[in-house]
Amino acid sequence: MDRLQAFCLLIALAYFSLLTVPALIAYPPSLEVAFLDALLNTALLSTLATSVSVPVGTVMAYGALPRSWRLTAPLVTFTVSVPHTAIGVLLAPSVFGAGLADTAAAITLAMVVVSLPMSFSVLRGAFASLGVGYVEFLRGIGVRGLGVALMMLRSTRTALISASLLTWFRCFSELGAFLILAQRPLTVGVYVYEEFLKRGAGPVIGASLALLAVALLVAFLLERWTEGAGSR
Repeated sequence: MDRLQAFCLLIALAYFSLLTVPALIAYPPSLEVAFLDALLNTALLSTLATSVSVPVGTVMAYGALPRSWRLTAPLVTFTVSVPHTAIGVLLAPSVFGAGLADTAAAITLAMVVVSLPMSFSVLRGAFASLGVGYVEFLRGIGVRGLGVALMMLRSTRTALISASLLTWFRCFSELGAFLILAQRPLTVGVYVYEEFLKRGAGPVIGASLALLAVALLVAFLLERWTEGAGSR
């Protein structure tokens, strides 16, 4: 390990410690039944939203590859730089007008809107890495339209898994839009926010650390999986 690698490791450990050590020292972690209910709600709705975002992101990523269609990319990715409370406000006329406030449908819609740029960007980058020659080869052997996109997915399976996981966690971690559109059914972000406002940090330290632990586990598994896929 050279000095730069040691420095990077030190920064990573400091980053992780900042989020865990003071919290563990200050408060005894515990979990409540309401958190587990919110966790289940969020996981189920995140899975539903991901099942929409990833296929749509795949089609959009493929369609945005030709130079003449690259202007479509900003129309998908611009929401990344917009506070998600603002996204919630912009969705409010549609959601409230349809009578969907505080429903699972409103939560799923918000999840899809905020996560679509994630799946789109990951898959577009993966498709672009294959090069123009790959697409021309497929078309040369008679593959057209959606068939090209499916073949590209087979060649970028690691990116597809990464896009799916990142999209799922983006859905899972959403809060801003939910505060505007749907605070019920209870999701983990709203649960932590509400309990913090009512009772302070102590009662939700355990919930926050549990979320961090799950995310960390998946991050390590994803790193190992992509490393293994890259070596094959």
